[in-house]
Amino acid sequence: MPALSSNIDSWYSATANRQFDLPALQGDETADVCIIGGGYTGLSSAIHLADRGYRVVLLEAERIGCGASGRNGGQCTVGQRQPQETLKTWSGQSMRADSGI
Repeated sequence: MPALSSNIDSWYSATANRQFDLPALQGDETADVCIIGGGYTGLSSAIHLADRGYRVVLLEAERIGCGASGRNGGQCTVGQRQPQETLKTWSGQSMRADSGI
């Protein structure tokens, strides 16, 4: 099993399913679509294409979710694109000119 080199001392590394072992590509492979990268986007694309009947090969140099998708860098969030005044109100910060904010 390859080391989780880019995820040492992370929550992902501490909770990774180490029984999930996928073989390295050996020889030639034929597919309708080849996806490079096993992060959120690559995995989602592979699943959706396979559900539509495509033969998909997904290639990942490390482990699935090894990069930003397996750490805090890969985020799916809603509601952050609000005006500064709205964010300050939500957080309870005063909008007074003398508040220092």
